[in-house]
Amino acid sequence: MKRPQVITTILLACCLLSPALRAADPIQHRFLAADESRGQLLYVDQFDPSQDWTLKTPEKHRDLQLIGGGKLLTNTDSGYREYDLKTRLGVKEVKRDCLGGATSVRRLADGRTVIGCNQNNAITFYELDASDKQLRTCTFPQLNSLRLLRLSPRGTLLFGAMEGNASKVIEADLHGSILRNLSLPAARHNYQVLELPNKNLLVADGYGAAIEELDGTGKLLRKLGGQPGPPGLLLNFFAGMQVLKTGNLVVCNWTGHGATDSDKAPQLLEFDTAGKIVWQWHDPQRAGTLHGVIVLDGLDTNVLHTDTSSVLAPAQ
Repeated sequence: MKRPQVITTILLACCLLSPALRAADPIQHRFLAADESRGQLLYVDQFDPSQDWTLKTPEKHRDLQLIGGGKLLTNTDSGYREYDLKTRLGVKEVKRDCLGGATSVRRLADGRTVIGCNQNNAITFYELDASDKQLRTCTFPQLNSLRLLRLSPRGTLLFGAMEGNASKVIEADLHGSILRNLSLPAARHNYQVLELPNKNLLVADGYGAAIEELDGTGKLLRKLGGQPGPPGLLLNFFAGMQVLKTGNLVVCNWTGHGATDSDKAPQLLEFDTAGKIVWQWHDPQRAGTLHGVIVLDGLDTNVLHTDTSSVLAPAQ
């Protein structure tokens, strides 16, 4: 075979093989993360690590939301703060004594803000209008230990709670009515609840170290993770999670309050729809243990995003 023909043949073979080679490439993400144990906000770009940054925050926080205009919303211990992602400066803060114990905050498309708080061994929600005037307050005295608040497509509240020693999944409204009260016997301190388009619920179940899919009655349909984890991998406490457009799930694997507790296991895990771990992020030098994550792949930070239909997407 002549030399030009050899080169052509090699190039053709590479073209034919390239889809398979691309499929074998490792998964990479760009993401924001709430570093609980070191009190930081992180930006990680696995495609271009030179873009990475770390911002020390005045207090620890759990919740993150893209609210448009290149801004990020986080809870504080007595309200909320907005950050400009380009300058990494705080551009707005609402801080009130009545919002003490805030653990979660959600911005709605009409500008309202809902804040969830742990107060006096009860869970209280505050609704503010677009100018931060208080509209409604509702308290659930029988519940405690709120982590994250999420909203259903109907505008109802979805959250995990403890009721005595029982770990609960709650749907409620801002009038103070409980619409669903489901138990997860193997869980403790359910962290986040999302509603799927088929109206099943996804639950990051805290110390159960699993993501569980439940039907409307609380029947377990699917479980990702769970203790004990695979050999050599500590699954400790599943905190904030995100459903990707692919259907995969990314979750924070929290391993302790200490600044070096992130040595123990990967801080982030990604499960495919069959429950296989297909990606993990572990950088204990860079970060402590994580409570919240936003995978930014394909997201426009200039647009308000919500996960009312499970997948994080522009608000409708």
